[in-house]
Amino acid sequence: MKFEELINYSNDQYKAKGIANIKKISTPWTVLRQGKRITSAFPSGPSTVDFMGDWQGKSICFEAKSTKNETSFPFSNFEEHQIEFIRSWKGESFALIHFESYEETYLIDRLSLLRMWDERMLGGRKSIPYKWCQESARLIGKGAYQNQGVLLDYLPAIR
Repeated sequence: MKFEELINYSNDQYKAKGIANIKKISTPWTVLRQGKRITSAFPSGPSTVDFMGDWQGKSICFEAKSTKNETSFPFSNFEEHQIEFIRSWKGESFALIHFESYEETYLIDRLSLLRMWDERMLGGRKSIPYKWCQESARLIGKGAYQNQGVLLDYLPAIR
């Protein structure tokens, strides 16, 4: 199961259990046609983030990313508008980063993500080290049906 599909499945489980209502946010597309034939399609402009919803009376938004890189997660996988949306969100916001090689998912809180992003913009690291994730991010339980009977139970990692 792909990472995004895993999140969608987990969000369906959260909704079915009355825990949260979180939805995938689609990117708007412009489709060009010649008659009935589609000739081109491209994003209409910057979107927001991958997922938005509500949980325990709070609005949440997050970006979900995965990498095959074993040593770090490259910041180039983020678009600046995604980070700025997270920065401006008034509720809970974060990133879920999935390291495919280790089958591990980490929640990186807004403050940590923005601090590292801002440092990068000032000439700092161009990536989030895997070791930093192990030491400082929140590991999301893996395997079938975690604490609340949800496949990827990431909500308890929000603090």
